[in-house]
Amino acid sequence: MKIAFDIDGTLWLTNHKEGKEEPNRLLLEVLRWFVANGDEVYLWSSGGVEYAKEIAGKLGVKEMVKFIEKPDFGGHHPDMDLAFDDVEKNLAKTNILVKRSE
Repeated sequence: MKIAFDIDGTLWLTNHKEGKEEPNRLLLEVLRWFVANGDEVYLWSSGGVEYAKEIAGKLGVKEMVKFIEKPDFGGHHPDMDLAFDDVEKNLAKTNILVKRSE
């Protein structure tokens, strides 16, 4: 199975009011479960592949995932089975909308 996780607001939580950034620890456990299950796990971001790699390094998952370009807003990745995102709902065959942090 091919699973994609978005970065900002999904795996990497940002609170602009307080100037805080932190990992979404619960969702990182889900990502690690998919990796352990043998699924193909991808990270993508509207900020680009290099940004996704940078944050993956901070999250400690850079070596266990692959990186690809995120489809343009409203776009769909035809080969992706499952996508986790905080905004978009049509990225993959099945989509999980992750609640944004307040």
